[in-house]
Amino acid sequence: MISIQDDRELIDSVINSDEFKKADSINEVSRVVRRALRKRLIDIHIDDSTSIQERERIVSRHLEWITMKILRELDGIMMMPDHFDEIEELESAWRKFQRH
Repeated sequence: MISIQDDRELIDSVINSDEFKKADSINEVSRVVRRALRKRLIDIHIDDSTSIQERERIVSRHLEWITMKILRELDGIMMMPDHFDEIEELESAWRKFQRH
C-alpha cells in the first residue's frame, strides 16, 4: 500500500515536470497526471488484487485522487466526481493499512 508521504512524492514529481507547467486546463492536468504516474501506480498497487480489472480500478481511482489533490492545493479547485465516496474509501483504506 501507499503512504501519505509517497502520495506527496508522486504529487511533487508531477508538479515539478515541464509538462505540468505547460498544462492550462483541468483536462490537461488530468492527462499529465495519468501519463506521469500510471506505470508507477500500477507497480505500487500490483499486490492489491489478483484481478487485473480490480487493480486497474484502484489505479484509476488513485490517479483521480492525486489529480484532485493537485487541483485543490494549487488552484483551489475542488472536484467531486459521482464516485467520490469510493475514492475516499480507497484513500482511507490506504491510510489505515499504512498505520498497521
